[in-house]
Amino acid sequence: MRTIRTVTLVVVALAGVGLVTIAHAQKQTPGSGTQVVTLKVPDMFCGGCEVGVKVAAKKVDGVKSVKTDADKRLAEVTFDPTKTTPEAIASAITKNAGFKVELPKVTKQ
Repeated sequence: MRTIRTVTLVVVALAGVGLVTIAHAQKQTPGSGTQVVTLKVPDMFCGGCEVGVKVAAKKVDGVKSVKTDADKRLAEVTFDPTKTTPEAIASAITKNAGFKVELPKVTKQ
């Protein structure tokens, strides 16, 4: 019965529509060939939301790990930049978890 409740919680959390914004510039992890991007997820307010964001991001080829914090509404994604981009990760969260994604505008100087 506990498993059914957990699954139901995730399904309910995934049914909502949220907003994901890339909040911080991506940073490269020295010597590992990976980069880290921090996504701001304003509507991630519970453990079910965290699970939805993690599952959606991990479906992207090249994503190595995902750490979420519902209290801070952040998801930190470590990925291989030769296989994916922050935009592709954000798109997967929109497609697979139902959270809308807003990417920051990049201006050239």
